[in-house]
Amino acid sequence: MSATLRLKILAGVILSFIGPGFVSPAWANPTVLNFISDIKGDVRLKRSEWNDYQKANFGDLLHPSDQLELSAGASATVMCDNSRVWVVPAGKESLVSDGCGSRQPRERRPNNRRSPSRAPNETIPYIISPRNTTLVTNRPILRWNAVPGATRYTVLVQDAGLTLDWKTETSNTEIDYSGPPLQPDSYYLVTVETNTGKSSEEEQGADLSFTLLDAQSAESLKTEVAQLKQQLKQQPLTQEAEGLGLAYLYQRYDLNAKAIELLEGLVKQETQIVAVYQLLGDLYQQVGLSQQAKSPYLQALELAKQTENVEGQAKAQVGLGQVEGKKTEAIEWLTQAQTNYQTLGDQSKVEEVQQWIKDLQ
Repeated sequence: MSATLRLKILAGVILSFIGPGFVSPAWANPTVLNFISDIKGDVRLKRSEWNDYQKANFGDLLHPSDQLELSAGASATVMCDNSRVWVVPAGKESLVSDGCGSRQPRERRPNNRRSPSRAPNETIPYIISPRNTTLVTNRPILRWNAVPGATRYTVLVQDAGLTLDWKTETSNTEIDYSGPPLQPDSYYLVTVETNTGKSSEEEQGADLSFTLLDAQSAESLKTEVAQLKQQLKQQPLTQEAEGLGLAYLYQRYDLNAKAIELLEGLVKQETQIVAVYQLLGDLYQQVGLSQQAKSPYLQALELAKQTENVEGQAKAQVGLGQVEGKKTEAIEWLTQAQTNYQTLGDQSKVEEVQQWIKDLQ
């Protein structure tokens, strides 16, 4: 492919960052990071949009207007966005703003990036990572799909201005980038071609670009990670609580690849936390790996059913509806989600899902 055509592709990718786009609520990076990090006994949650209290669950993200109710003998801990660890009092109703404060949502990193929900073609070396993400390292690991019959892969990394043109060959499906250090003020694209003539460029319409976290954001992230670690020292919690907290934080900084890697590690340990699978599915979907998103969404749905987590079921069903390639099945998933949101009394979500259904019909 000519350098001119590559430049057009990269320029189009950059425009996707600043142009209008739809980002579903399931993908929206959390702006206020309060979440339930430990829970025992009868703990119930009521969001302002709901008719009544529902069973609360580990990992639930909380808004200042939400309420928690603990029965006598129950306990719950919330990791708050203001660096507090809130031990929720038992035997009473409590507003989240009472324990975590009514801190205003932070300005979120712009993220209008949306990759198609269709599954990548398994016969091409489509990019697995990095794609549609910000990175903290300037020497990332590059990963792509293994193509049947291919024995060699040519890997190319370029920037939008074509001042970088790093190229190498390998028989593996991942490699450490070893070219000139990447810079935070540039956007990059990985291209992989097989010795059988297949190319990652055959994946049409997906946002495959990536960039580096700028210095100011990197310093802010460092501070927030340190605060999170300090919270964990105040109230020793599980590895899952730390991992989920970090993943939520990485998501807020658009560090999709880093969050995915962390959550994949928890899944390998066979975690039983709905929020882990839901967030992993959301992130896979956000970067355009819809086929990979199905498994964690299905696992989130199964676990949510086992624990009578109505909101968890609805979120997983929305995710499945969004990544399903067949219209009939997608509408069925979304209809189930709409029913669960009706059970909660969340009319705004009911109407939102109804609009998605109409768009598919």
